[in-house]
Amino acid sequence: METQDIIWVIVNAEDTQEQANEDNAQGCREVCNVRIIEQADMMYPELRNQAVKLHKGDRIVMHQGGARSRGGQLLRAAGRLASEVRVLMPQDISKNSLLWQVTARWYKRWPHTVSSLHGQLYIEYDLEEPKVPQPSPRVIRPRPGDKFIPFHKNCLQHKRCRAYPELDAFWLSTT
Repeated sequence: METQDIIWVIVNAEDTQEQANEDNAQGCREVCNVRIIEQADMMYPELRNQAVKLHKGDRIVMHQGGARSRGGQLLRAAGRLASEVRVLMPQDISKNSLLWQVTARWYKRWPHTVSSLHGQLYIEYDLEEPKVPQPSPRVIRPRPGDKFIPFHKNCLQHKRCRAYPELDAFWLSTT
């Protein structure tokens, strides 16, 4: 399947709250903002199996989580994956200090010191933002642990893939 036939939705939701409350909405907004600004992401080691399915150059769309009624469920940016996933290194933290701080603030199991790193992951993005974020298609419903969700062109197997044309239009208008 060609990279044009898949759009990966990158889920941005902080994981310290189970309910879609104001704290959750703020965390989702803040985490998504900094990932767009820094053009990178830091994540838990257990996301490796999802992350290795993506390849440099794949099309991506940033989804901001949180309750719709609190400003969440938005398509915030689009672009391409700028790197393969790899283990987070101290120089990545120096390069992306704001991302490190925000991740440590919102993710309760995140290490707070470089010496505490133990297999955390790092990936880079090449993103552009639209003038106005768009509401996410309602079929984007991440399950706990989802970080990267594939949407395939002409897929009849997954109901969520019905959103591919909408995601493709957002991607084309943003990039």
